Amino acid sequence: MNSPFDEKIADLQGLVKKLQSQKNTLLKELDTVEERFEKMNQMYRKSFPIIIDSVATGEDVFSNTCRDLSQALKKGESEGRIAYILDQLKTAILKEEFVLPGGKQKKGLLSIFKKKDPFSFIDDYKQSYHEVVNTLRSNLDEKYTGKLDHITAGIKTAENPSDISEIRETVFSLIFGYISDTNQDRAKVNAFVQEVVGKILDIESNLDVGYQHTDTLLQSSDHFESVLESELKRLKQTSDMASNLDLLKIQVAERLAVIENALQKKQAKDKAIREYIEKERQLFKSGFTKLKQDLDEATRYSEELEKKLNLDQLTGAFNRRAYDKKIEDEMARFFRYGTGFSLLLMDADRFKSINDQYGHAIGDKCLQEIIKRTLPLLRQNDMLSRYGGEEFVVVMPETDLNGGREVAEKIRQTIEKLEFIYKKEKVKVTVSIGVSQAREGDKHPKEVFERADIAVYQAKANGRNQVIVN
Repeated sequence: MNSPFDEKIADLQGLVKKLQSQKNTLLKELDTVEERFEKMNQMYRKSFPIIIDSVATGEDVFSNTCRDLSQALKKGESEGRIAYILDQLKTAILKEEFVLPGGKQKKGLLSIFKKKDPFSFIDDYKQSYHEVVNTLRSNLDEKYTGKLDHITAGIKTAENPSDISEIRETVFSLIFGYISDTNQDRAKVNAFVQEVVGKILDIESNLDVGYQHTDTLLQSSDHFESVLESELKRLKQTSDMASNLDLLKIQVAERLAVIENALQKKQAKDKAIREYIEKERQLFKSGFTKLKQDLDEATRYSEELEKKLNLDQLTGAFNRRAYDKKIEDEMARFFRYGTGFSLLLMDADRFKSINDQYGHAIGDKCLQEIIKRTLPLLRQNDMLSRYGGEEFVVVMPETDLNGGREVAEKIRQTIEKLEFIYKKEKVKVTVSIGVSQAREGDKHPKEVFERADIAVYQAKANGRNQVIVN
């Protein structure tokens, strides 16, 4: 008959075989992914230069930069060199005019804001919102296609800033809906929303420049009217002086009447234009103020959602979603810079018995107190997360196994002092903690976690309420 110790050894050996099998499977999957990546990389480096060469037909900055990119890809130059050329290409697209295949000239993105006449900013405004809609189309799900088509139709028929104001409101309504509905990574959502609203803010700012340009032209027109009125007075004086020449006086008087009539019509028309522009300016100012408020509200709303999505509602600690992102970031730093980190996996001992014997209210209170007592023992850059059920994970950047063990022992000693009173009966809770760290040869964060999980298993098997390092 096997002893309990032999049974534990057998269990551990079975677990080791299982982990070894998982490791071999992961290594095979990794080899497959790396092989696929290498094939895709080779394909891109062969195909992209062909496409780029077909576009780079001119002698402008855009075409020259395209040729540089093509050569860099063909030569297999470094990622840093290619990234630098791509930045130059982006600048050329934004600022320069370039020639497309077929001889068609394409304006740089930023050139659309250059004003040519007092009312051209309306067309520029519409074109800019088309750019915003295209950005939304390339990033949002298909379910937003109908709304984006509606916005596009509105842009085509827009004739004045009032119409554009309605388009802006519709765009913001769509963005708020996207923020509420999406399940994507909140950091990426925030970056995308800030990019879109930043573009809208630029558009609205350039509309104000359009108004200022119109004012300048109207002021020039006012100067012309002043000069013309002065000349009219001088012409009248000349006609009065020639009173003995009746024929000349009649001819001059007729011309004066024609000029004065035309001037009155021009003044009336300019007055109507000025009143219209002032009305639209006031509408724009109020809309622009609301735009800034909407931007702030959108940012706050997204940040609040991000915070809620990353917190465990019961304990207030970070949740599994936040842990997954944190451990990926730390693993990336470890791969790139060799910066190590430790991981503490805590499991409340006999927690199911506490729930069964005293009820879930006491069980929830135990979990909340574990978080409350653990947080003060951690540094600001450490992360404490509820992994699931009664399991908690602490990620400690730039900490070795000794540092992780010391913190784990402090946590264990603090938690074992906890007591709750339930119907005059003392309820105590303890934790078993496994400690591991990233080490050379690790390929995935799961390897660090699994070592800590094995250490917790050993702590439980050894009698619980202890710290084991693996």
